[in-house]
Amino acid sequence: MSEKANIFVTGPPRSGKSTLVREIIKELDLKVEGLRTPDIRENGKRKGFKLVDVKSGEEGILAHVDVEEGPKVSRYTVNLKDLEKMTKKSLENVSDDCDIVVIDEIGTMELFSDRFKRVVERLLKEDTPVVAVLHRNHVKHYGDMGEVFDLGEEDYRVVKKKIKKMLS
Repeated sequence: MSEKANIFVTGPPRSGKSTLVREIIKELDLKVEGLRTPDIRENGKRKGFKLVDVKSGEEGILAHVDVEEGPKVSRYTVNLKDLEKMTKKSLENVSDDCDIVVIDEIGTMELFSDRFKRVVERLLKEDTPVVAVLHRNHVKHYGDMGEVFDLGEEDYRVVKKKIKKMLS
């Protein structure tokens, strides 16, 4: 891989940010570690978000409508206990032979955790490239630590091609 380049994918809700990152990781033959946050759906409706360790597949709950204790974001309550545990497992001790660290996403829910914030800031300064979905409200803070691609303004296929080229 070429020189270190952190990559941020941002854009409006449902613009394909997480899908794009997932597809790129699947298509490139690289050793990937990190944390994904897919939807939890029940009867076709989003009820929350999981935390999934990219390497092991271990899961936790990031936020859910039925979680009772924790910070609120919209109709979801953030599960700080699982967030702290999965941050430690998935992001704190990335192995030396890891090619890319994936963080899906750096957003309001995740940033309620001081541990998550500290680990992300450290990872962005280290040698292994970070590919992260970056919530649009946080581009101002993190955007200068990497290259930002906005799926609200740029073509999905063009962005995908550019990022794959940067990572290969």
